[in-house]
Amino acid sequence: MQFQPKKNQRQPFDSLLVLQQDQRKPLKSLLVPVVLLFAVLVLRLFYLQVVTSADYARESEENRIAQRRVKAPRGLIYDRDGRILARTRPFYTVSLERTSKKDFAAATTAFIAAIGDSELDGKYSRKYRNIRLKRDVDFRTVSIVEERLKADWPLLDIEIETQRYYPYGTAAAHLLGYIGIIQDQDLQGKNDNAYVLGDFIGRTGIEKVYENSLRGRDGMMYIEIDALGRTGREFPERDRLPVPGEPLHLTVDLEVQLAAERALPDSFAGALVALDPRTGAVLALVNKPAFDPNIFVSFQAQQERRRVLQSKDVLLNRALQGRYPPGSTLKMVSAIAALETGITDTRSLFEPCYGALKVGRSRFRCHKRTGHGGLTLPGAIEASCNVYFYHLARLMSIETWHKYAAKLGFGQPTGILHPGEAAGLLPSRQYYSRRGGWSLGHLLNLSIGQGAVLVTPIQMARYVAAIANGGYLVTPYISGDPPPRQRIEGISRRTFNIIKKSMLRVVASDTGTGRRARVDGVAIAAKTGTAQVPSRDDDAWMVAFAPYENPSIAIAAVVEGGGSGGARVGPVVREVVKAFCIQEGIIEPEVVKPDTLVVNGML
Repeated sequence: MQFQPKKNQRQPFDSLLVLQQDQRKPLKSLLVPVVLLFAVLVLRLFYLQVVTSADYARESEENRIAQRRVKAPRGLIYDRDGRILARTRPFYTVSLERTSKKDFAAATTAFIAAIGDSELDGKYSRKYRNIRLKRDVDFRTVSIVEERLKADWPLLDIEIETQRYYPYGTAAAHLLGYIGIIQDQDLQGKNDNAYVLGDFIGRTGIEKVYENSLRGRDGMMYIEIDALGRTGREFPERDRLPVPGEPLHLTVDLEVQLAAERALPDSFAGALVALDPRTGAVLALVNKPAFDPNIFVSFQAQQERRRVLQSKDVLLNRALQGRYPPGSTLKMVSAIAALETGITDTRSLFEPCYGALKVGRSRFRCHKRTGHGGLTLPGAIEASCNVYFYHLARLMSIETWHKYAAKLGFGQPTGILHPGEAAGLLPSRQYYSRRGGWSLGHLLNLSIGQGAVLVTPIQMARYVAAIANGGYLVTPYISGDPPPRQRIEGISRRTFNIIKKSMLRVVASDTGTGRRARVDGVAIAAKTGTAQVPSRDDDAWMVAFAPYENPSIAIAAVVEGGGSGGARVGPVVREVVKAFCIQEGIIEPEVVKPDTLVVNGML
């Protein structure tokens, strides 16, 4: 009998087929997104490995290769004969490569424990690749880092930096200025990446004025580092060498500067400026008290640095910023005004000086109580007779006196390229009218350099230089080519010659107030001054030029509270003129016997 399956015997196979067909539908629906995901992955890999491979390779290279700045040495500063006034010296700095704050704390803790000094110069910052932990360290510290710490803390490193050094210490400190560590506020607005925190920057004086040329341009070296921060091979082909700062040659004569530094007394505040009257070149610029600019770059002189910074008196550049009544040194202004307006000549006599002159209800005194008797203009300048100049003032107006004082450079900056120069004060009739009213007594005081008039030592140096060179107002300068000088209009050469001859008598005459400034073999013209100051003893002044026949140095010096200008400042001027004339070969240097004792420059 033939077997006949039942009708429902194929049903399980049909059900399985249907089930397989039902399963293919979701698989097909999943295939599309899987293919898309693989496509995205392939495109991403293509982008990473082909399109941006160079960028990632560069980032990897930057992580593998460290950049280290190589400081450019600061430019040297020379005097006019090539002697170095400011140079650089190397010193060691312990630095730490940029790391996490936790690792920084651990490394610094180990460093402090090893050297036994808890004071650090650098603080943690993510902004800079290198953090200077301690600068200007001794060789002991260098040895500790290299021999004991480097193995456990490979990110610690020893850098060699350059430090400013002033071999003559306080000499010319206010002129040269000083440099200091740059702060965050100093970096604002500097987009050229020339500075980083911890660099030095010129703060005052020449260091500030010529900062851009003196600082140079830092270099860069590249070193391979591993994941632990250990250094490997170098890449000299990629290094960028530092460019040293440009040298700066000054007009200053070191021998004249040092002579002035020694001659000005340390027990008084004061200033001295010496110029070449032919060009305006600054030969010497001295301030007392002085400071040592080396303390501003030394990391071991914090206490001394704080003391100087807190004392405005020490940092005051009196030669450019000190404002003083000039006393009798200003009498040549009245003499020039009187000669040019015909009020007097070299032979005219006024009522004799008996020690004072009564004007209205007031008595205006002369410095010599017994009086000088009858004098001509040259004699009045020689003896510095106040009464003679009171007579001149009674015959001229304040406008006339003011005009000639302005012609000679008062009441205005000299234009020297140096920060912070003061303009002084040249009072006018309007000035007094706004302050209680004008009277003739004001002009009488101004005629002898008293009253409200205030000058700076550098103004006085330019003033006496104009007399010495026969009527040219120079612009004091400290480097480069001399600025053009300006002819003083309205003052004749004859007038200047009269003033020069009168000033010669101040030193040459046995009765002259400046006779203590004499130098054998050199004719010196000068004018002394003793200026009354309400808050202290009289200030001592002297202005001078030499040699008389061919003036090549003009000097203005003031000693605060020094009393008589002739007695206090005359010897100072003598030493400066002597040093200059020896340098120029005008006189022979003195030969001091071996058994002669020299103390503080005095035999």
